[in-house]
Amino acid sequence: MKELKNNRVLKFLGRYAVITLASVVYAIGIAFFLNPNQLAPGGVSGIAIILKEVFPFLPGVGMLILIINVPIMILGAWKFGIRFVLSTIYTLIVSSVVIDILPALTGITSITDDMMLASIIGGGLFGVAMGVMFRMETTTGGMDVIVKIVKQKKPHMRTGQIYMLMDVVVLVASALAFHNIEVALFAAIAIYVSSIVMDKAIYGGDEATLVYIISNRRKIIAVRMMQELDVGVTMMEGMGAYSNVSTEIIMCVMRRQTLPKVRNILKEVDPQAFMIVSSAKEVFGEGFKSHFKNEI
Repeated sequence: MKELKNNRVLKFLGRYAVITLASVVYAIGIAFFLNPNQLAPGGVSGIAIILKEVFPFLPGVGMLILIINVPIMILGAWKFGIRFVLSTIYTLIVSSVVIDILPALTGITSITDDMMLASIIGGGLFGVAMGVMFRMETTTGGMDVIVKIVKQKKPHMRTGQIYMLMDVVVLVASALAFHNIEVALFAAIAIYVSSIVMDKAIYGGDEATLVYIISNRRKIIAVRMMQELDVGVTMMEGMGAYSNVSTEIIMCVMRRQTLPKVRNILKEVDPQAFMIVSSAKEVFGEGFKSHFKNEI
């Protein structure tokens, strides 16, 4: 019992250590790359950057993010429960405070004035941090909560795509606020980069390789794949359209690093084998993602 309790404590501390690190990365992307170059990355952070530009007397961007999130946190508590809200409030506070104190602590207001560099690096840091946060079942609040609600209603949509659709409004607002179409275009690059990186951070570990193999020596190939590579193999019925002869097709889902080993088996057993390789975005089942895992 004591060992079980210790494991839970270690798991809890490990989760919040990752959340803290992701929050700092998120803050670095905004404080040193996006905000100094007037790049609104969409969502509440983008809204805060725009408001600070239009109304300079308002508090810092981090504090504005906190203020805007108050009603959204209430919505999050209602939809997802207290556990989700607590971790989100922690993430929100850490990231918002770090955004405001980083420039003061380091004496650095901007790492680069190159708009392209700022949009790519800032967008990348922004995206990877949010992807990790979603994997840890937390968010920075704001649009993240809205996106999670949309994701529940439209599970077929990928998280990065939902962000991109919602960020278009913020992008247009930034163009109007800064009176600069070029700044808005660079902000669009930051949003695009962040959405791509976010999807990689969220779904990258769930992707796999789907392989179909057609061979006269399929039995030998299938046995070697199962014994040597420890992968599951399914035999599917097929029929040649020209020969009108029934056959069996090997179907297998595997990790990407396993594919070269499969090719080596084919070279040894049947160099004339016909193999089709494609990408499986998400895989559920033994050895992959559980059917009961919460959707991000």
